[in-house]
Amino acid sequence: MKVVIIGGGSAGISVATRLRRMDENADIVILEKSNEFAVAACGYTYLLSGMIENEEDLLGASVEQMKQIFKVEVKLNHKVIGIDRENKKLQIENRNAESYDKLVIATGAQQLRPDIAGILGENIFTISSLENVARIRDYYFGTEAKNVLILGGGDIGIEAAEAFVQLKAKVFLVEKNSHILPYMDKDMAQKLEQELQNKGVKLFLGQQVSAFGDKVANLKNGKNIKFDMAIIATGVKPDVALPIMANLDIGEHGGILVNKHMQTNDEDIYACGDNVEVLNRITGKYERWPNAANALKQAKVVADHIGGKNISFAGFVGTNIAKVFDYTVAISGCSETKLKNAGIKYNKIFVNQLNHAGYYPKPERILLKLLFAANGRILGMQIIGRAGVADRINAISALLEQNGTVYDLAELEVAYAPPYSLAKDALNNAGSLAQEVIEGKLKTVSTDELDDDFLPIDIRAANVFRLGHLPGALNFPLANLRDNLDELPRNQKLAIYCNHGYGAYLAYQILAQRGFDNAYLLFSNNDV
Repeated sequence: MKVVIIGGGSAGISVATRLRRMDENADIVILEKSNEFAVAACGYTYLLSGMIENEEDLLGASVEQMKQIFKVEVKLNHKVIGIDRENKKLQIENRNAESYDKLVIATGAQQLRPDIAGILGENIFTISSLENVARIRDYYFGTEAKNVLILGGGDIGIEAAEAFVQLKAKVFLVEKNSHILPYMDKDMAQKLEQELQNKGVKLFLGQQVSAFGDKVANLKNGKNIKFDMAIIATGVKPDVALPIMANLDIGEHGGILVNKHMQTNDEDIYACGDNVEVLNRITGKYERWPNAANALKQAKVVADHIGGKNISFAGFVGTNIAKVFDYTVAISGCSETKLKNAGIKYNKIFVNQLNHAGYYPKPERILLKLLFAANGRILGMQIIGRAGVADRINAISALLEQNGTVYDLAELEVAYAPPYSLAKDALNNAGSLAQEVIEGKLKTVSTDELDDDFLPIDIRAANVFRLGHLPGALNFPLANLRDNLDELPRNQKLAIYCNHGYGAYLAYQILAQRGFDNAYLLFSNNDV
């Protein structure tokens, strides 16, 4: 059996090496269109900043090692330009055809330049290869560029912005959406936008570049940005030119459609990685979720199925983590936007809590946003903080994969020691609050839901209230609340708030038990 894999990235290499461990006699060939092989592309921006000093650190197995250790033939500079499904042959640009018994398309996704006038300028780059990273650094240092424009506020755009700040550049970031990191909700992204601005990045949100001129970018709103060099980071799109020409099915999000075994509509052609559409286990819909970890899981399914195992890819829940200067931001499951688009009803709560015991040095606050269904099923969580984010989002991911509920979350056994957590962790508190919402014991409102029907009630001390508060808020300090209940209106909705939420929760319970059915706990994303 001859297995040909198109693409020398992580997914393609994983298919090849796992298949070899299963079948010593298979003829395995990898075709890579470029001269770069086994590169950890996720490290490009860190190489750009100099955090990773040597590009060799991003290289995996060499072509020679693949041949000697795995008996896999790797052919570089072999660009496949056609698939003859009937005769099972691949047309290679300027080279002889390659036959196959089983074909794996692992071409991944590619950074495309938007159709903007002037975008092919010599000072405009994409971060798409080691060669490109070297060119960017050469241009930046060789021309003594000072002003860098980043087009795109997703993960790569944010990483590029941080890299250039570390290189002492003045950075401008343009994002067409109303907030950065579009997979997050706007109310969570706002804190990260503040962090970018604090680090000197100038943001242009909800705006687009209409044309690139001679070191000036024209925005559609009529404003201009002067720059010395620009980085295009507007997101990646699946490389599906080959599948389209071969009449393989493409999904509504532009990725290759595959079944649970990662087979296309041709049973002898598989696809895996960032170029496929797979099942979202929360929404039940097929979509793309570019992610190296998922690509490797899919590659395992491909190799095992080709090797004769009846194995399936279960889909994904959508877990992602990113570094935004001093903060870590993570999501698992769905955002509000995705749930709304899928027509799924949900509730939400926020928890703002220390990541470990307050008496242990250097405690940090983390903000959690939990989305859940009326039956308690967890639908998604987003977390922002300087520490303790990764462990918690991984716990949520595990619960989502098991269709976990807020009741599971409230009882989740979290490893406790003062340097790492609280005896009742923020995850447990999120689950407990969600239970109260489901059971009708807690009514909540978020800042984006506030309207003229609500009267904000600030329960902080008077001296803190005077330093700043919500417009129109009345001050009823928690310590004196019980003595001033007669002054609170009962014919208007009351939005109870404080800095971090715990005091407001206590105030809500006092009011609810004193007959104030017009009280609501107000959640905000402040003071993380």
